[in-house]
Amino acid sequence: MKKQDNVFDKIMLAIGLLLLVLFWFNFPAIPNPDNLNYITYTSSGAESSYASKWTYIKPDKALSAEQVINIQLRALQQNDRADSGVITVFNFSSPLNRMHLGPLEHFRLMVRDPSYRPMLNFKSYKKGQLVISGKTAYQLVVLEAHDGQQEAFMFILAKQRKGAYKDCWMTEGIARMDQTRDTKVI
Repeated sequence: MKKQDNVFDKIMLAIGLLLLVLFWFNFPAIPNPDNLNYITYTSSGAESSYASKWTYIKPDKALSAEQVINIQLRALQQNDRADSGVITVFNFSSPLNRMHLGPLEHFRLMVRDPSYRPMLNFKSYKKGQLVISGKTAYQLVVLEAHDGQQEAFMFILAKQRKGAYKDCWMTEGIARMDQTRDTKVI
């Protein structure tokens, strides 16, 4: 019996090491600041202009809800191997949303879930009308993948009321709008 346990332990160790190696090669590298996309964003209402690498874009009081959604969509559309687009979306996640999402590494895995994978490097998008109700904004977005598939997502933003991000529009969640599957919020 002890010999069987040793064989089983060795098989499990080999499987674990194989999975670790596969995961290591399939997971994107840590961002390299020299290989990231740049964005220039000018706010229409205020005299502010942003010229930054995707991963360095952070919430700002001068950005409207529509601009925050546009930044996130462009970042996801141009996501690179270093996940600069995913990091940008994480930067715009509200403090409350981050409590549910966990750390950045967990968020990077969540975005690769089949429900949200269509958001990465999509071909094009169409936006519905932005609805702002008080300090909450809703935006329906239909993404078209390179294979022609279309997926709908609802961006839910809230204007922060306190803390370091007071008066900044930040993402409370992104809900997949799909009738064949359960809707989740990330």
